[in-house]
Amino acid sequence: MMKQLFTILLFLTLAADAWAWKPLFVGHRGCNIGVENTAEAYRNGVDVYGYDGLECDVRVTKDGFYVISHDETTNRLGGNLTVADATLAELRAETYTQTRGGTIYTGHICTVAEYLAICVEKGVFPVIELKWTSGINNNDMSNFDGLAHLVIDQGLTDKVIFLTSMKKSQEYIAEHYPQFTRQWLCNANWEGNEEWCKQYGLHPSISIGNFDEATVKAFHSMGLNVAMWTVDTKANYLKYGNMGVYMMTCNSLNPSEMPELEDIDWGSDGLEQTSSETVSVEATDYYTMAGKSIDRSHASEGICISVKHLSDGTTRTDKILEW
Repeated sequence: MMKQLFTILLFLTLAADAWAWKPLFVGHRGCNIGVENTAEAYRNGVDVYGYDGLECDVRVTKDGFYVISHDETTNRLGGNLTVADATLAELRAETYTQTRGGTIYTGHICTVAEYLAICVEKGVFPVIELKWTSGINNNDMSNFDGLAHLVIDQGLTDKVIFLTSMKKSQEYIAEHYPQFTRQWLCNANWEGNEEWCKQYGLHPSISIGNFDEATVKAFHSMGLNVAMWTVDTKANYLKYGNMGVYMMTCNSLNPSEMPELEDIDWGSDGLEQTSSETVSVEATDYYTMAGKSIDRSHASEGICISVKHLSDGTTRTDKILEW
């Protein structure tokens, strides 16, 4: 195929239009409709609220099953077992009760396998918080491999987020499973750990009230995005969304009722500046702004440039030359 060289003068005015966006919304322990961390709460998190992701808390039973429980014991929800000392059958036999918003809900323990199946069914991403449990802790990660393969077997490798405050556990995952996205669960203790986060590729998930806009921009400059917990009012949505927080964990906030946000001024990140650039392109090659080559079939009606929108990770493709 003949390769003909030609030059295109590209005038890119990337800041000409402000882009509206929303952060990603994650259902905290599912949502507030149903007993926390149960199948009902997870399904309602998507069916009622339309969350993009669902968060869970993982522990390991006496007989080696991965189950979802925030606490070490089931006492707060009306049970009387310690998860690490109970079998899955014993835990399944318990009925949990929780009053939320004046409504009494009942439910049963949910396994990680069941939770992942719901994420696949509903088309949302899992956010798996690791609690200190048998074989998943700072001293011993021998049970993590089994959990990782549950995720991999469900085809969720590129969607899952592993979240934990346990630093040694984070380092283990980064070293052994770098393909997984990881978030470090923290509060004000993020300060002083920025370089550690950068070293291990850990996006901070910071509790509400423990950071400001400068924090978000500082992490962003290192290629890390700030997530946060927990947001359940429009006022906090606007306050933190306008700082550039890209992911919010919620119990009851309805994303459809939240307004879109204006694009974030990241300063030196480049999306706000106007640039002109002369690019030499071979007739058989087509390029994105990131330099990724695409074939003609992906640009069948012209050469396209794809611009990544850093505020929410979406990509916009603009046709710049018709055939």
